[in-house]
Amino acid sequence: MFPPNAPHVEIKQGLLAILPDFRGFENENPYMHVKVFEEVIGNFYATNVIETAKLRFFPFSLKDKAKGWLYTLKPKSIGNWGEMTQEFYKKFFPPHKVQQVKMRISSFIQGNNETLFTAGERFKDMYNFCLTHEYDTWRLVSYFYEGLQPRDRQFIQLSCGGGFLQKEPEYTMDNLDEIAENSNTWSGPNPLDSTDRNKSGTTTSGGNVFRLREEDNMSAKISLLTKEIEKLKLKGSRGCNDVFR
Repeated sequence: MFPPNAPHVEIKQGLLAILPDFRGFENENPYMHVKVFEEVIGNFYATNVIETAKLRFFPFSLKDKAKGWLYTLKPKSIGNWGEMTQEFYKKFFPPHKVQQVKMRISSFIQGNNETLFTAGERFKDMYNFCLTHEYDTWRLVSYFYEGLQPRDRQFIQLSCGGGFLQKEPEYTMDNLDEIAENSNTWSGPNPLDSTDRNKSGTTTSGGNVFRLREEDNMSAKISLLTKEIEKLKLKGSRGCNDVFR
């Protein structure tokens, strides 16, 4: 199945013992397998032979059902490593699975009690699970932002000085996790939490007292948010200009 003129590559001592295994089970991720496999091979072979080494030793990482699939490939049908991974993904992560992942990404919604940090980690796991989702970076950023609760969309806008979706998508995606991590350092209640636990039920005719208390509470929340952002800056946060450099 491999090109007949491929250069010979010797097996390095200890290589086969640390290769990851892939058996073709439903719960296995072929993208993760290839990623780990490439990392292992990259630690053993030089750049000029690494592509050949990947082709040469990939079969040793396959077991059971996956090994059986490999033997069904036609002779000389694989000319390079890219063709091998393409066939591998097509078999063990077929198009209908890709569509399922794409639907989960595009319909992402943050849970009511889910923190910004946890939501960010969950979203990253979604799009990293299938590397052939073919979504552009700007679209991923948009799906994530639009799926957030209003309180966290507001937090991101305040952290960036506004215009979050108008910034360069590569920078927003690369550094969005920094904003989420900063939010994870907050202590106490979320200053943008829409639930006001201290709100009094006392009202007068026309609701003037209630409205005044709402205004006081909002002012307190804004003040607390400002203080928390200043704390983040003092702790070494690079701020918006640096985060989206």
